[in-house]
Amino acid sequence: MAPRGPVKTVHEAKSDAFAPPPQGAATAAIAWGRSVIFSKGEERPGLPVQAISRSATASEGSIDEKSPASVPTQPDDVIGKGHLTIDAANRLLHEYRTTLMPYCPFVIIPPQATATALRKEKPFLFLTILTAALYDNMPLQRTLELEVKRAISHSMIFDGPATFEMLQGILVHLAWCQYHSRPRRFSQYLHLGITIITDLQLDRAPEDRFWRTRVNFDGEADQNAISWGREERRAVIGFFWFSSGISQILQKRSSFSYIPYLEASCELLASDAEYDSDCHLLYIVQLQRLSEKILLISSQHASENHHADTLEYHYRELRSELDLYRAQLPFMLTEDHLLFMQFHTVELYLCQVILFDYKPSAQHPRHDSPFQVESLRMGLTAARTLLEFYISLPLHREVAFNNAGWIQLGFAVTLACKLVVAASEPSIHPHTADLTRALNLSNMLSRCVLRIQALVTSHLDARGDRDVFYHYEKRLNRARWWFESRTLSRSQQNESFAVAMDGSSDPSIAQMPSEEELEGYPTIPRDEFDFQWPGLFPSPAFDDLFAGWMTQGPAAFE
Repeated sequence: MAPRGPVKTVHEAKSDAFAPPPQGAATAAIAWGRSVIFSKGEERPGLPVQAISRSATASEGSIDEKSPASVPTQPDDVIGKGHLTIDAANRLLHEYRTTLMPYCPFVIIPPQATATALRKEKPFLFLTILTAALYDNMPLQRTLELEVKRAISHSMIFDGPATFEMLQGILVHLAWCQYHSRPRRFSQYLHLGITIITDLQLDRAPEDRFWRTRVNFDGEADQNAISWGREERRAVIGFFWFSSGISQILQKRSSFSYIPYLEASCELLASDAEYDSDCHLLYIVQLQRLSEKILLISSQHASENHHADTLEYHYRELRSELDLYRAQLPFMLTEDHLLFMQFHTVELYLCQVILFDYKPSAQHPRHDSPFQVESLRMGLTAARTLLEFYISLPLHREVAFNNAGWIQLGFAVTLACKLVVAASEPSIHPHTADLTRALNLSNMLSRCVLRIQALVTSHLDARGDRDVFYHYEKRLNRARWWFESRTLSRSQQNESFAVAMDGSSDPSIAQMPSEEELEGYPTIPRDEFDFQWPGLFPSPAFDDLFAGWMTQGPAAFE
């Protein structure tokens, strides 16, 4: 069954240009536990047919009168140069729709669109889709990546137009930028896209866009608003999601934070959804908005340490909001990979902020509240859930993960190491032993390494560099070395604890749980909750060790 046509509004004309899809057109993706169909209808093998690309619409005049047209297809594109045949391009387009698109529901390619049509109507978007879908041919993928760079420089720096198609293509390109050659340019691509959003005023409703500036003297009336309809709304949501989510984990300032227009766009998309993924975008945005609330109490945002009582208040409030969010989802969290990984990453982010963002100071040398144990247990549970999800996937499924997904996994590995080391303290161990045993992090890391090793190839690009999974394996092994070097034996842990109790190391964090919080756990003397989080506060050495996992970290630019 064909996807529903777009909703016709004052600012968005209904497109009748799409040919009806034949039986067999589908954009299905396998989610954890069931199949998600991204076009309304039953799941069938894809048989793409020709389609005419949807153009922007305006109340008056042609789009060509208001915004530069897309760059015409050059005769020397990647197909013209012989890098790919049109048949291969069609297979890659199908691969994008069925495998990659569920991890980037912000750029939807209709099931009836063919490589020939997309090559003609949206050549830059077509190029970035081919590049992303070539994940199993790294040398050719990086050859196409150079073509993408040339197209972006022509359009954004030289004399080419900065169009909505360019925005969509940049979004696809940055979504899987882990496959790019080093140094990777995620932040640069992200900001280029945001400048297009700003220039085309896509971060506001079409009726609120103004094309006449306040410095004009001609008195000419504002031009009628231009809209790319649902496509533009999905793209703007995508830039927000990547910018906000990744910047939090990497402790960078987000260039695109939450605005109410995002939820309004999600509600419009869900009100008469063309694709099932349109119904999930609202929950993706709401969860990221909740994550931004956590940012407000993090060391990245706050200039001074929070008192323990203040942290406890924020923790309980935010934890309640997370629990309520999950309870109100109209579907199982496991049905959507993107949302599943995002949710447990937000839990881990809350744990990171509460436990590790603030080092005790002279003014507040001790944390007098017991809630850190509860937060520690939440973090251990979230880390186990996320890492078990990863290792339980069918082999090679992770090749479809977008860049944000890999950063989330890297964050989970990093924080899991810190949490288990903290939980091994003798005073805390009785309250976390069940969770650390269930996590079995040493074994978990070994299994993660084995999965990554299955993806490593011997291929070299033109500059002699290896594929991204070769570097991921190295970073995982570094994480495993860091963790195992700190958990060699219980006797060493006890010795470390004794030194801490003598006061010969850094100021400690006191943990004094209430009876209510520790109900069902073995009790220990309250004075034993004066313990250390050894080497786990913000530390340049620790950050340097794990930064290489992150796409934008220092090691990514070596």
